[in-house]
Amino acid sequence: MDALFDSIVALVSMGAGLATLSGLRAFLPLGFVGLVTHYDLFAAFDLRGTPFSVLENPWVVSILLILAVLEIATDKVPLIDTVQDVVATPLRIVAGAIIFGAALAQQDAVVLAAGVVAGGALAGTTHAAKGALRPSATVVTGGAANPFISFFEDVVAGLGSLLLILLPVLGILLVLFVVYFIYRVRKRRRRKYKGLRILKE
Repeated sequence: MDALFDSIVALVSMGAGLATLSGLRAFLPLGFVGLVTHYDLFAAFDLRGTPFSVLENPWVVSILLILAVLEIATDKVPLIDTVQDVVATPLRIVAGAIIFGAALAQQDAVVLAAGVVAGGALAGTTHAAKGALRPSATVVTGGAANPFISFFEDVVAGLGSLLLILLPVLGILLVLFVVYFIYRVRKRRRRKYKGLRILKE
C-alpha cells in the first residue's frame, strides 16, 4: 500500500495527473494542491522547507480558488471564452510545471527540474488536445455547445484532482488517455487530408 500512497511512484503519478489537468484549468488543480498540503491530506506531498511551500499559505490558497472560479465563469461567456483561453495558455503550462515540481519538491535538483519540465509539457499537451476538440464543436454547433464542453472540463478538472488525491496511480492512466486521444485525432486528420489530396488529383 505504501507504493500507492507514500512513495516516489505515487508522487510522480499524482504530479503528472494534476499537471495534465492543469491544461484544462490553470488554477483549480493548484488550489487543490494548496488545500491538500495545508491540511496534510496526503502525507507524501510535503512542501515544507522548499520554495513551493508558499502554495499552502491560506492567502495563496484563497487567491488560487478565487482565480479558479473566475476562470471557470469567464469560460462560459461567448467570445470572452476565446480570449480567456488564449491568455490562459501560458498560465496553464506554468501551473503544470509548478504542480509537478511541487510533487517532487523534496527530491534532488535533477529530479525536480525534470518534473518541472514534464509538468509544463503535460499541461501544454492537454491544452493542445482541448484545442483540437473545441474549434470543431464551435463550427458544428455555432458555439452553442461551448458552455457544455466547458462545464465538462470543469468536472474533469475538479473531480479528477480529487480522485488523484484519493488514488494517485490514476495520474498515469490520465496521461496515457490524453496521449492516446491526441494520437487518434492526428490519425483522423491525416486520413482526412489524404482523402482531400486524392480528390484534388
